[in-house]
Amino acid sequence: MGELLYRYGPPALAWALFLSRRPGDDRARRCVRWVLLGLAVSLTALTPPVYAFVGNLSGIGHLARPIGHGGMLFAAWAAQEFLASMNGLARGARWHAWWVGGAFAVMCVLFALAPGLYPDEPGVLEYCVVYLLGQAPAFGNVIRLGLRYARAAAAPALRIGMRLVVAGAALALLYLVNKVVLTAAARFGFAYPAGDTFVISKVLPAAAHVLVLVGATLPAIVGWARRYGHYQRLGPLWRALYQAEPAIALDPPAGPDVLRVRGLRLRLYRRVIEIRDGLLALHPYREHDVAAAARRHATRAGMRGRRLEATVEAAAVAAALRVRAEGGPPSETAVPVTGGGDLDSDTAFLSEVARAYRKNLG
Repeated sequence: MGELLYRYGPPALAWALFLSRRPGDDRARRCVRWVLLGLAVSLTALTPPVYAFVGNLSGIGHLARPIGHGGMLFAAWAAQEFLASMNGLARGARWHAWWVGGAFAVMCVLFALAPGLYPDEPGVLEYCVVYLLGQAPAFGNVIRLGLRYARAAAAPALRIGMRLVVAGAALALLYLVNKVVLTAAARFGFAYPAGDTFVISKVLPAAAHVLVLVGATLPAIVGWARRYGHYQRLGPLWRALYQAEPAIALDPPAGPDVLRVRGLRLRLYRRVIEIRDGLLALHPYREHDVAAAARRHATRAGMRGRRLEATVEAAAVAAALRVRAEGGPPSETAVPVTGGGDLDSDTAFLSEVARAYRKNLG
C-alpha cells in the first residue's frame, strides 16, 4: 500500500489539482497551471505502467525518463515565470527559457549516446549534471524569493503555501544533488551507500513533489473554501428575501446550494448583490424600535463590533419580513441598512447577518 501511495499518489494529486484549476486571464494563475501540468506529465511518465508503455511503443526502453525530465524542466521554467509575475514583470528573463531549453537539448543528445541510462555508462553522469543545472537556478530563485514573499504576504494561506513550495524546492534540489553524487559513485567507484536508501531515493522526491503541489494550490483551495462557506451561509437569508421579492434573482432557485461547487466567484457575487437588492426592497418595513431593542439585548450579551451590527441587522430583517408577509404598513422610522465598505467586507458582514438570522429562526 505504501509503495502504491508514493508511486501513484503524487501524479494523481498533480492531475487533480491541474484539472480543478480553470484557465483564466491572470498570468500568475496560468503559471501555476503550467507548473502543475509539468509536474503531472513528469510524474505520470515515470510511473511503471506508463514507463513500460512508452518504451514498448517507441522501442526505446527508457524514453519515458527524458520525457519525465522534460516535464520537470518545463515546471521549473513555469516557476520562473510565476516569480516574474509576482514581481510585476510582463515576462520572465529570456535567459530562463534559453537555459531550460538548452539543458533539455543537451540531455536529449546525451540520452541518444547512452539510452540505457545505467549509472556507470559514459554520458549518464553528464546527463544528471545537466539535469541538475537546468533546474538549479529556478529552485534557487524559488527558495530565495519564496521566503521573501512568505514574510511579506498578508494572507496566512499564501504565507503557508509559499513556505511549503520553498521546502519542496529545497528537497528537490537535495534529491538532484544526491542523484549526481550517486551516479558519480558508480562512475568512479567510491562508496556512497546513503544515496540509494529508500528514504533518500523514493520518499525524498515524493515529499518534494507533494509539498510543491500543495503549496502552489493552497491559496486557491483556501479561497475556494472561503467562497463556498460564504455561499452556503448566505443561502437561508437569500431564499427568505427571494420569497418576499422574487424580482431580486436573475435565476430562480435550482437545486441545493451544497452542490454548487464551480463558478463560485460569480455565484457569490450575484448572491451578495441580490441580497442587497432584497434588503433595499425591504427597507420601508424596517422598524427603529426593533433594531434598538436588538442592539440593547446584544450589547448586554457582550457582543461588539461586526458581530453586534450583524445581530442587529438580522433582527431588523427578520421583523421586516414578518411585517411585509402580514401585509403591515411601511414603517415611519426606517432603520438605515449597514454593511461593509467593499465586496469582500460586505460579503463577510452579510455572512454574519445570515448566521444570526438562521440562529434566530432556530
